[in-house]
Amino acid sequence: MGRLATRKSEENLIVAILRPSVLSDVSVVAENMREEDTNEVKAQSGACPKGGLLYAYLMSKPCLTTVSRHGHLMSMGGVVPSGKNIGRIWLLGSQSMFDDSIDKRWFLRSSKKTLAEMQKLYPLLFNVVDARNEVHVKWISWLGFTFIKKHLNWGPESRMFYEFVRI
Repeated sequence: MGRLATRKSEENLIVAILRPSVLSDVSVVAENMREEDTNEVKAQSGACPKGGLLYAYLMSKPCLTTVSRHGHLMSMGGVVPSGKNIGRIWLLGSQSMFDDSIDKRWFLRSSKKTLAEMQKLYPLLFNVVDARNEVHVKWISWLGFTFIKKHLNWGPESRMFYEFVRI
């Protein structure tokens, strides 16, 4: 599922890798989570970053971690099965996703490939995104998801969330 081999960039430097997540990734990503992602977890579930990430890690099949070329954990993401051939796709990231332009480009390129692999397992992927999380909203759209509904009072904070799907 994950691309375990390191890749080389145009500059011939080792870049990020995608690997199966391990339990210890939860604490590291939670402690370094982007503020917008932290706010989204709280608004959607009421959980702290570590609690929300632990739940997603335990429920996902698969769960993958992106590691930067410098060894920093950039993100965790996966799919929580939600019925036959249906999955709730998610990703939470750290600020290090934006710190290195080479890692950022690799992440963007690999995210489309990873999505195609996920869709082989789950032909219908969906979830909701906090409307305040502009980076996620743009990335989800760029990946080819369709926004199908605006929820004005989602979660314990009654925030606006957008529901999205890709079939």
